[in-house]
Amino acid sequence: MKLIMLCLACICVTNSFAQTKEEDVAAVKTVCNYYLDGGTNGDSVLFSKAFSPGGQMQYMRNDTLVVVSLKDFMARMPNSGKKTERSTKIESVEVYGNTAVAKLTIEYPTFYFHDIMSLLKTKEGWKIVGKIFYREMKSRD
Repeated sequence: MKLIMLCLACICVTNSFAQTKEEDVAAVKTVCNYYLDGGTNGDSVLFSKAFSPGGQMQYMRNDTLVVVSLKDFMARMPNSGKKTERSTKIESVEVYGNTAVAKLTIEYPTFYFHDIMSLLKTKEGWKIVGKIFYREMKSRD
C-alpha cells in the first residue's frame, strides 16, 4: 500500500511539473511574439513588452563585438503602425526553472535574422534579458 501511495505521489508531482513547464514554454512564446509581432507591425509598445530594459543585445560587425542596451534597442523601434514584409518563426524554446532560451528566425526577402534570446522569469513575468543574432544572406539561385 505504501508503494502504491508513493507511486501515485510521484505521478502527481511529475504531472504538476510537466504542466508548469508547458505553461512556462507558452508564456515564453508569448513574450517572443511581443517582440516579433511588435517589430512586424511597427508597434513599439508591444515590442517593448518583451524586454527587460537592463538587458543587452550583442552581435558581431566586421569582426568587432557590438554591445547595445535593450533600453536603447527598444528606443529605436518606431511606433509607426506600418507593417513590415517579413515572416517570423519561433524555432525552439527551452525552459530550465526560471531561465529560458528561445531561437527565432525572421525572414526578409534577401536575408534571415537568427535571434537567440535569453529570458528570465521576473516578478513581472518572463522578460528577454539578452539577445544575440546573426544575419544570414539568402543564396541567389
